[in-house]
Amino acid sequence: MPKYDIYTEACKLMGGEPVKGPDRRGWMHFWCPFHPDAERRGKRGNPNFGINVNEGNWKCFVCGKKGGSLYALAKALGKDGRYLRQATMSPGPRNSPQEASSVPYIAEAISVARSALFRSPVWPYLTQERGVLPETAAVYGLGYGVPYPKVSKATYAKALEAKLATKRGWWLWAEGIVYAEPPTNPITIQVRHTRENAPHKYQTWGPGLAQPMGAWRCDRDTRTIVVVEGMIDMLIIAQALTQRDLKHVRAVYTAGATPSYTMLGWFTQHPEYEYILIADPDNAGLQWIDTVSNAIKEGGAEFVALFPPNDLDPDEAILKGWWPGELS
Repeated sequence: MPKYDIYTEACKLMGGEPVKGPDRRGWMHFWCPFHPDAERRGKRGNPNFGINVNEGNWKCFVCGKKGGSLYALAKALGKDGRYLRQATMSPGPRNSPQEASSVPYIAEAISVARSALFRSPVWPYLTQERGVLPETAAVYGLGYGVPYPKVSKATYAKALEAKLATKRGWWLWAEGIVYAEPPTNPITIQVRHTRENAPHKYQTWGPGLAQPMGAWRCDRDTRTIVVVEGMIDMLIIAQALTQRDLKHVRAVYTAGATPSYTMLGWFTQHPEYEYILIADPDNAGLQWIDTVSNAIKEGGAEFVALFPPNDLDPDEAILKGWWPGELS
């Protein structure tokens, strides 16, 4: 699939170079094309329309017009953006410099986490309480967040750089379920915390999530993608797909109810798949469906949105025998 340069294509759509930026967060600023923003030109007014050179999302800080991709911007401007829908985006050459990920350099620590999983406190939680099979854990390279892993000084230094370890030697993934994406040569580490005093349910190290977790398993035979919010949901669905020999279907998760703009852009940029969204049974699940489905619709793909029966979470429902009719 061809790629396009966000900076170059944004300038084409906006009819010229940005007035300001990109800044250190990747925002380049133009006069807003949806309200008379440029009338403030020469009166110490600042341009209010921003396009993110890293992710392709855009918004006006005054009139509120916004969208998740350059394809959506082209449609809003009444321009032909079909080529943007069929291509994948890459950050422009004038992007503000970003710190390189340290994750690839701590493979030693990831190996320690994986080797510790089967004798860790989270193993009974995963297999007995949540129903994850050992072979599923192996396929996805799950590990256990050893609080003080025995690693080399070089690996520890990289973990400090990535803000994964503290100067006291304690690692922030402590006692959690460690998932490296992709499992081979990972660039992102995500932890599903299990300890009670963890600051968040999920925590991520490495670059922002540019695609839903688990998307590394998509290949040329993939036709349908099941999308859920959580890691355990994804693992249970993935093993159910394997048991049913549905090789053309893959499962991914968004690591919570508020996916990043970059991740939403992935859904927009992949209209070649059909999507099945299975939501958690709460208000956040409703908002999640709205957010993800809007990104899918921008790309022109087909989707269905489902809630499991009896207010069950997706993984619980599947373990109790429920299965989407769309996959029968």
